[in-house]
Amino acid sequence: MATLSIPNTFINGTVAVATEVNANFTAVKTFVEALAAGTNIDNGAITYAKLDAGVTASLLATAGDAEQIILGNQVFG
Repeated sequence: MATLSIPNTFINGTVAVATEVNANFTAVKTFVEALAAGTNIDNGAITYAKLDAGVTASLLATAGDAEQIILGNQVFG
């Protein structure tokens, strides 16, 4: 998976500047939205072996005889 980069680091006892705090939140928001869209998921990062057995069974039941499963814009299988 892609790596989340937080642009600003804060030190205890110092003043946090609102624009820097907001930039950190924006970085997290952008990263999470890209995950939801499937763009921050590297090819092969999610496999049946890495999924919980219940999730895998559910996906297989949904897929039926299909050889591929599509989650968002990511194709698995």
